[in-house]
Amino acid sequence: MVIVVGTSPTIQTADLALQTFLKSLCQEFKIQAVAEEMNEEALAENNCAASIPMRVANALQIPHRFCDPNRIERAKFEIRQENDIRISAFPSTLSESEVGARVAESHAKRERYWLKQLRSLNLWPVLFVCGANHVPSFCHILKEEGIGVHIAAEDWASNSTVERGAPLTARPSR
Repeated sequence: MVIVVGTSPTIQTADLALQTFLKSLCQEFKIQAVAEEMNEEALAENNCAASIPMRVANALQIPHRFCDPNRIERAKFEIRQENDIRISAFPSTLSESEVGARVAESHAKRERYWLKQLRSLNLWPVLFVCGANHVPSFCHILKEEGIGVHIAAEDWASNSTVERGAPLTARPSR
């Protein structure tokens, strides 16, 4: 089973309230490993030594896995960032539906890469933290592959995040 928490990269690397939420999920679901949509390059670019999910895994002394491909892997597997797709669409005037289709195709490649990482980790149940925009599609892929899924939060934000202007619908689901 995969316990999924959707959030934003900013929260994933800096919001300590997320740490409490993830620890409680680890206890509730007897999590054997923590994995996330993140890689070492992204952490370094944000001058961050450790993500919140990584800190939780370390504190609980359970394995942690970065599942997001780095730049070299993205190039190898032709996984493009949404912004790159949108920028490349500008001179050729692709329709929004064509851009959307290309973004969805790239997201699917990336999410299948995450699944491969989870399978190689092979510790279940696993807690997986990713961008909120990936939760529905990644959960669909997991279900298609016969892997149980529990969405703990589709778009998690702490009360302090909400106070800074996030929509109320992003409050933690408990």
